Amino acid sequence: MTRAFTSALLLFLLSACGETTGGFVEIPFAGQGTAAQSFTKDGWEVTLSDATLGFGPIYFCATESALSSRCEVAILEYLEGSKLDGLDPSSQPIGSLYGTTGTVRTAFFDYGIVWLLTKPLPEALAGVPEGPAVVRSESSSYVPKGHSAQFAGTASCVAEPATCCPGAASCPTSFAFEANVDVLVANPGTPAVNGVRTSQEITSEPRTLTVTFDPNAWWQSIDFARLAALDDGTGSVLLEPDDPDYSALVIAMTANELPQLTWTVAETEP
Repeated sequence: MTRAFTSALLLFLLSACGETTGGFVEIPFAGQGTAAQSFTKDGWEVTLSDATLGFGPIYFCATESALSSRCEVAILEYLEGSKLDGLDPSSQPIGSLYGTTGTVRTAFFDYGIVWLLTKPLPEALAGVPEGPAVVRSESSSYVPKGHSAQFAGTASCVAEPATCCPGAASCPTSFAFEANVDVLVANPGTPAVNGVRTSQEITSEPRTLTVTFDPNAWWQSIDFARLAALDDGTGSVLLEPDDPDYSALVIAMTANELPQLTWTVAETEP
């Protein structure tokens, strides 16, 4: 990440949250996924084989409001992007949160793609899947690069075809699916996920933060009968941005199935 890009992002965060106060702290934090867990929905047995996630920036505020514009104090922040295996339940170090002592009540973050006030288009940060890159372009010949998440998996019909594909003339016994998901915002200068509740008193005591993702839960919002109808006989389906199930994934990631934030204070010896 260039110095100019980092400075621009830092100015955005400070303009949203004001100046920090208190003693300086550095808190290591990590991400972890959830092991692939097959689930059955409407006759389809679904298993993810890949869930590569982009994450960051993230910052923590004292406000209880879900609006970043009402954030009075930026307590902690991480300004970079990282890539995580969403199907690996082991701890995956991300970096360090930098900030001050104080009370954290809410978190605001992006899935590896930011839209700065100083930029005409969203950009995927270095470290996220296929980043850094401009994510959208007005040119129809532009191939988007830099993603919030890349998914792959299989869906197999384990019920009667009429259950798996109601009203359809034919139904595949199974198909593979892929999706490159970009979690974007409508307006520059705003994060994708706002006001996640995470109450924690930040002191000089050593502590860590773990962010836990569950891609399996995100995909349970998908209509697999509708995806099966997209199979042209090749046994493979690519989920496109204009597809309603693509939007369902984004909604799950940003609202319905948010990652869990767990603070751990190091135990002190008696």
